[in-house]
Amino acid sequence: MKALIAATAALALSASSAYALPSIGAGDTLNVVGNATFDGVNVTFAASANLVTGTGAYAGLGTCVSCVTVNTPLEYSPFTNLSNLFVASNNGLVATVSLTSQVDPPSVVGNDLSLNDDALLTLTGFAPTLGTLELTVNQATGIASGSFSATAQGEAVPEPAGFAVLGAGVLGLAAARRRRPIS
Repeated sequence: MKALIAATAALALSASSAYALPSIGAGDTLNVVGNATFDGVNVTFAASANLVTGTGAYAGLGTCVSCVTVNTPLEYSPFTNLSNLFVASNNGLVATVSLTSQVDPPSVVGNDLSLNDDALLTLTGFAPTLGTLELTVNQATGIASGSFSATAQGEAVPEPAGFAVLGAGVLGLAAARRRRPIS
């Protein structure tokens, strides 16, 4: 029994702490501007896009010209999932936006196409976070502006070392109960 207690203590002391990455904060926003056109099915981006502003977790990306790679074309009718629609890289950080589902049907009013989709957002040093993409393309000017924001916080992930200690304790209790004489 003493050996089991000593082993449990050694495991608890030697287990390294593992921490979950934080989620991108609710309301943290990344804004991108570029050139694009649309037809009844696709948005086609002319070239790489620019980072305009970022808030919260995205602020560290800063602003830059032609630092956003665009996975073109974006098929919006019918909606199609798209990994890495935008990949922004600046100041040693990388952010991605991948489309996962359609929130609202595409809206065309005059020369403007508006898309509102769910997205998976990633950023260096943060856990992948669910968010939204709001994209507007003006056909007359060819300007595409997109705003990406996190809308949900990630769940806390339990520490593996805590589970190891809990498991060792349960095994110790089971072993102690087995050795106890039945009266």
